[in-house]
Amino acid sequence: MKGLCLYVNAGKGHFVPARAVHEQLEAIGVESRLEEFFSYLDIKGLAWFNQTFWRMMLRIPFLERHVVKSIDHASFAIGSFVGIVRKTRRKKLLRNFSGFRPDFIFCTHPYPERVLSALVKDLGLDIPVYYYATDVFTAPCSSVSADSMLYVATEEGIEEVVRMGQPRDRVKLCPFPLQSSVASQPRLSKAEARKKLELDEGLFTMQLNLGGEGLGSLTLLEDIISNDLPVQVVIVGGIHKNMKDRLEQLAAGNDGRKTKVIVRGFVSNVSEYLAASDIIAGRAGINTILEAIYAHRPFLITELVYTVIPSARFVEKHGVGWNASDDRAGQLSIVTDLISNPQKLAQMEECFDRVPIEYSARKLAEMVVEDTGKAEINS
Repeated sequence: MKGLCLYVNAGKGHFVPARAVHEQLEAIGVESRLEEFFSYLDIKGLAWFNQTFWRMMLRIPFLERHVVKSIDHASFAIGSFVGIVRKTRRKKLLRNFSGFRPDFIFCTHPYPERVLSALVKDLGLDIPVYYYATDVFTAPCSSVSADSMLYVATEEGIEEVVRMGQPRDRVKLCPFPLQSSVASQPRLSKAEARKKLELDEGLFTMQLNLGGEGLGSLTLLEDIISNDLPVQVVIVGGIHKNMKDRLEQLAAGNDGRKTKVIVRGFVSNVSEYLAASDIIAGRAGINTILEAIYAHRPFLITELVYTVIPSARFVEKHGVGWNASDDRAGQLSIVTDLISNPQKLAQMEECFDRVPIEYSARKLAEMVVEDTGKAEINS
């Protein structure tokens, strides 16, 4: 059996789960290819436009929430896109299939899901198309299609896509495909992780997330510094070039103050930094939130983009974090309160144990293979 895993280069949120499933397909003996959708069909112009627009929106979260919502609910937008690619990339797809013909296609973005499900139907090819809803608690309206099977990692997400019009028999509850750099590592205590990472073992530790492109706000960090709170702020992940100098300036002032700023950038040992932290804070991304929940670390949401709004509701509903987006004073108040009352973090442990999410990229890969086998039998 062969599988094609497609993602769109629009941050780590689509790439990470595609890679996680691709790795597990290979691990269970399924030949798999991992491809970026626009590159796969050689649509460079649309790729540039998509990435430029997406990055522009990330710089202005308040505007992004309104603009993306409007686009998501405009059916003509995805319909026009599918129509154009459907007419112009049929031969390209056939050439790709001549070199590697998949038995199934697994997508982590609505673009490849809608385009490929339409193209294989046009060509009369019996290749099932699966879409994993990376938004977890919902999905874009544009992903709704009776031609694809939707995998959703939460009951809330399933109810939402059904409400949007996805046929109930074309939706399945699935595990969250946790990336191997988190799933395969042994769980460390805070003390063990801090010692290994050469962090202050006795200082309240906050991991600051700036988003996949490193475009998040530094206002909470600046407020913590201006109040000289006893906090160790660790920045991992993407750091935009325009942000790097500012962070280096803030880190240079560590001597002589209670607040310590540690800039690490992209790291491969994500799980160790999660273990070392008391809380995760910053721009909310689906993968980051779910990884924090997996590690039993509460998330303080300081910035919110449109697709993550349902995640913020979930975090508050289950008592595993706070949504203080656009509330600068509230963010600082939460951090200050936790420093003074560390027992509140210990009291949240039971909340994490009750979160109804299963984690396993391997089980999701096995679901895809099993569903493909059933599709072949029924065809």
